[in-house]
Amino acid sequence: MVEAETQSSVQFINHLKPNIADRIVLLEEPRMIAFPTAGEQKEREEMSEALTYTQRMAGIGLLTTSIGHEMNTPLSIIAATCSNLQHEIEENNLSMEQLLKYVTMIEQNAWRAARIVEVLRNYSYDEETQTAVTDLNMIIEDALTLVQHQLHGEYNIQVETQLAHNLGTIVCDHSRLTQVLVNLLLNARDAIGRSGGKITVKSWPVPPPTVSLSRVNGLPAVAPTREEYAFSVSDNGPGIDPAIIEQIFEPFFSTKPNGKGAGLGLFVARHIVEQHHGRLTAENNLTGGATFTVVLPRQ
Repeated sequence: MVEAETQSSVQFINHLKPNIADRIVLLEEPRMIAFPTAGEQKEREEMSEALTYTQRMAGIGLLTTSIGHEMNTPLSIIAATCSNLQHEIEENNLSMEQLLKYVTMIEQNAWRAARIVEVLRNYSYDEETQTAVTDLNMIIEDALTLVQHQLHGEYNIQVETQLAHNLGTIVCDHSRLTQVLVNLLLNARDAIGRSGGKITVKSWPVPPPTVSLSRVNGLPAVAPTREEYAFSVSDNGPGIDPAIIEQIFEPFFSTKPNGKGAGLGLFVARHIVEQHHGRLTAENNLTGGATFTVVLPRQ
């Protein structure tokens, strides 16, 4: 699947608009994009948008496998419940209490299946940035829905969530921030490898600092800065080589062997975060592994 992602990305670049593609030079060492002409911010933005979309589309096949397994659970419960219901009816041994229990189980799992489909649909939706009021923890849960089977089933990775329950709503593009979370989770997966490990996802409100403006009646007058929320993805893998930690967000930079990754995940994640006037940083943990932290303005 990862090889398919790389091939899809390269194919997409080959079919970009000529006025953009002609301005891109793919360098082998280091692997990154160079823009020969300066002052063309619009074209750079168009290129970043194109890479953001193709990176998301290239990963759909990988995520569809996880979604298929996630869908199997509620559908199996619905099928089994219907079978039991049919048997009870044939035996004329169905009480009203049991009937309500069966109907509730079917309804709950039907809504669960519908929610899974909605998550995948929203993730793959091709549209310009659409900001709306949403829930940051819901974005995290959507991203985990897309990848949790792969993390648990294929990589034996335990996922721990520490989500703040006192978060208010946030104004953002839900699907694009879901893409940021998916990229960071898959990056953590690759860092840990198939030997198994642990990923921790956290969310919290950032305590607002204050800025001194002047003195009123001998006392400093202060005004709060913008309200911010943050989330992080930590892993217990080998960590990031300090020699390359400043390069990991560059487009097409990858530590994986050729053909094993397009090197777009972290670049796209930072691009989306910066579109939201936020910041994405990476650091090594003192106890091993690495942590990627996203800080976003609430509005």
